Amino acid sequence: MITRRDFLKTGVALTALSVLPNDLMAASAPKEKAIGLQLYSVRDDLQKDFDGTIRKVIEIGYKRLEAAGYRNGKFYGKTPSEFKKYLSDLGASLTGSHTGSGLLPMGDTKGWDFWKQNAADTAEAGCKWIVQAGYPAKDIKTIDDVKRLADQFNKVGEIARNNGLRFAFHNHIEEFKMLEGKIPYDVLLDYTEIKLVTFQIDTAQMVHGGFQCHEYVKKYPGRFANWHLKDANLDGDGSTEMGKGKVDFKALFAVAKKAGLEDYYVEQEKYNMTPLEAIKYDYDFIMKAKYIKW
Repeated sequence: MITRRDFLKTGVALTALSVLPNDLMAASAPKEKAIGLQLYSVRDDLQKDFDGTIRKVIEIGYKRLEAAGYRNGKFYGKTPSEFKKYLSDLGASLTGSHTGSGLLPMGDTKGWDFWKQNAADTAEAGCKWIVQAGYPAKDIKTIDDVKRLADQFNKVGEIARNNGLRFAFHNHIEEFKMLEGKIPYDVLLDYTEIKLVTFQIDTAQMVHGGFQCHEYVKKYPGRFANWHLKDANLDGDGSTEMGKGKVDFKALFAVAKKAGLEDYYVEQEKYNMTPLEAIKYDYDFIMKAKYIKW
């Protein structure tokens, strides 16, 4: 039972709290961080219950989403404007989209038409980023092919820029395998223009490829404005929840400024729990990590 004295004590406490300086109140509240999510992380859940899954993702705290569902001019079956409004009504936004093509043949026109339409649709959906989601290893036989791919990325970067977008390349593992005495990933970095192409670090894939993410940042400062945060399984296969594997996130965020970091997204491909539980685990990990400032 609450007595009058208890009530008055509570009232005094609340009154005192209400007159605390705004900056002190803000300091006591958990700082919101700009944590994004690659929706591929919950791909199976989306197929079963799209709307329910999106709502759960947003409820966890993810407001900045990256698509992996652009098909035939639509995002997850909705037109760009429809999908933009759908997310906006839920308090979220689409800030990036994974897409891509192989190494386009010389004289190709259909492939370039695809990129032009893709960029226009991605911009209409409200995105900042359009991302080549993988390395077309089957098309790459020589270092000259890698240089052609770099030139292709520069041209896609121009198309993106003309639509008010930024273009990024997302790594996997194949591009870290030596080819003619060179690492293809390095060749791509060397032959792409910094103003047109950024590199979206997939942290787990880079580590599985044999390299530390923060060391690449030191080698190529300013080239990594976009990150996929994913921990690398200790057994050398696939990913796990953040903090359970061998990615040195603290060392990576220590060079965030040098990288030119602007946006980052959680991506979970394998799980030790349900996908939604896994992305909640990752979200909480980032919120608790003092070395991740925003």
